Amino acid sequence: MSRRPSLFEGMGADFVDAFGNVDAMLTIAGVVRPKVRGVLRVWREVDLVEEVSQAVEGTTHLLSIAVTDAPGLESQRDTVTIDGVTYPIINVEDDARAMLKLFLSGDI
Repeated sequence: MSRRPSLFEGMGADFVDAFGNVDAMLTIAGVVRPKVRGVLRVWREVDLVEEVSQAVEGTTHLLSIAVTDAPGLESQRDTVTIDGVTYPIINVEDDARAMLKLFLSGDI
């Protein structure tokens, strides 16, 4: 039995077709895959380190792709290339519906 309800089949591809804002090339287990469409989000958070009263800023880069576009994808091993620049994938979250969330390392 699949852990994905059939209701969500194809929804990931439809979502990135409608809302995708970037084309990316995945390298999975050393093999470069065809270009995929994804939704790239970048957000910044500022927190105060109380011990030194210093603001610390962190940036998170999240690429969402259809789960069908990345069979066998693993964090800490695979990479994604966007606009000719390659970024390591530091974490992969599966929403158990139709999308994979790829947390990227580096500044985009």
